[in-house]
Amino acid sequence: MRRYFERILLAFSILFNTMLGGSTNQSFSARNWGWRRAGYPNLVWLIDIIFFWEKQHCVEAWIKWTIINNALRDYNSIGEKVMADMQKKVDSA
Repeated sequence: MRRYFERILLAFSILFNTMLGGSTNQSFSARNWGWRRAGYPNLVWLIDIIFFWEKQHCVEAWIKWTIINNALRDYNSIGEKVMADMQKKVDSA
């Protein structure tokens, strides 16, 4: 049941971030860590206090988002290559 509520909270965080103009599938926590890394004003300190039971919540959120985002980008480029190769086979038949 706990995992269910964590996923609901994550969905709201992603929705909130997207409504504020953030990247797709990025939580508000991950976005704030990105701002901190870039030297922009951020709320990392507040978010990490709210999620006090998770050590470095924003850092971990950013790492997870970075991994997922890179995997999706790689998946899309591989998918495009596979489709192009399939189209060549269809055209040559």
